[in-house]
Amino acid sequence: MVATDAPAFVSAAAPVRRVDVARPLAWLAAGWRDLWRIPAASLFWGLVASVGGLAIFAVTTRLPWLFPAAVSGFMLVAPLLGTSLYELSRRYESGEPAGLAESIAVWRRKSPAMIGFGLMLLIAGTAWQVISVVLVALLYKGGALAPLDLVLQVLLNPANASFFVGYMLVGGVLAAFVFALSVISMPMLVDRDCGVSAALATSIGAVSENPLPMVFWAVCIMCLAGIGLATAFLGLVVILPWLGHASWHAYRDLTR
Repeated sequence: MVATDAPAFVSAAAPVRRVDVARPLAWLAAGWRDLWRIPAASLFWGLVASVGGLAIFAVTTRLPWLFPAAVSGFMLVAPLLGTSLYELSRRYESGEPAGLAESIAVWRRKSPAMIGFGLMLLIAGTAWQVISVVLVALLYKGGALAPLDLVLQVLLNPANASFFVGYMLVGGVLAAFVFALSVISMPMLVDRDCGVSAALATSIGAVSENPLPMVFWAVCIMCLAGIGLATAFLGLVVILPWLGHASWHAYRDLTR
């Protein structure tokens, strides 16, 4: 038989560790350091996210009922945008060359896993679009408005209280589900030769073993993503790569 150094394919969930509640702060600190190791490569992917967000805003300006779903759906698929950032952090850690070309090449190396995970996120995003339109049709009180006026109408008009509560409740449940499935799945798919099901099971296991740290991590992600959105998507140029690199360190900390 011919010896090979190729890692064996992993079909089962990886063991997970328990971490302290405040551990996400260390992930953010490590992610910030990675961001500025080769900033051009990292900020390029942040720029892609920012341009994508602005494009969504431009398209939904005349479709205000789709605006909240489009923005929140964009955030649901953000883990897929972090793939190249996970590869950069992986290369930093292992001492391999790391740059924009290498961050793009990971899509070729891991294309089957990316396609499988991307399809899952696409289904989740599409489902949220449909659910959002149904909620608007059933519960929203008011006429069609520009996107920002629509948001203000929902927040300030008491007649839309039921819509706000329903939208946040349903959206929160879906976001929590996607978070549990994806929080460390993509870094694991980049790092290991494993199937999507093994990565999803590991992600769920990490969340179930660390409920409080992962809630804190989700809050950190939401707050930083909110800043990115509130700055007309421009803040995502820095925030998305920062969170992407930090997510790599979350994965490395939570798995064995």
